[in-house]
Amino acid sequence: MESERRTRRPLPTWAKGLLALAILVATGAAAYYSVDEQVDYVSVETAVSGEYDAGERVQVHGVVLNWTREDIELVEGDYTLRVDLGGVIIPDTFAENKGATITGTLVEIGGELVLHAELIQMGCPSKYEPAKA
Repeated sequence: MESERRTRRPLPTWAKGLLALAILVATGAAAYYSVDEQVDYVSVETAVSGEYDAGERVQVHGVVLNWTREDIELVEGDYTLRVDLGGVIIPDTFAENKGATITGTLVEIGGELVLHAELIQMGCPSKYEPAKA
């Protein structure tokens, strides 16, 4: 009984190039969809100054005031930005007169720029406030 030797022919050069291109495209697509969009960190003054238009994503830091179920005012100095809280998860440490950093999209409502919140970050207040006697 004769044994037949099986050998595989190597892939042609064009097939190797096509495989390399497919791997490169797949890696690029995975990297593109796994990286978050860069968001500008701005002050409340800059956010309301007209430098940013509706539809732009920003990250704003300020002091929380006038908290209602639907919205808050984010204040920094003499400048105020209304923030729509619809659909965002509010941290347990969220409170009035505390600093907050809010990431979201600017929208125009009734001629006023409003920040539609997507993420709220608070510092741990117990670290920075003196212990109560």
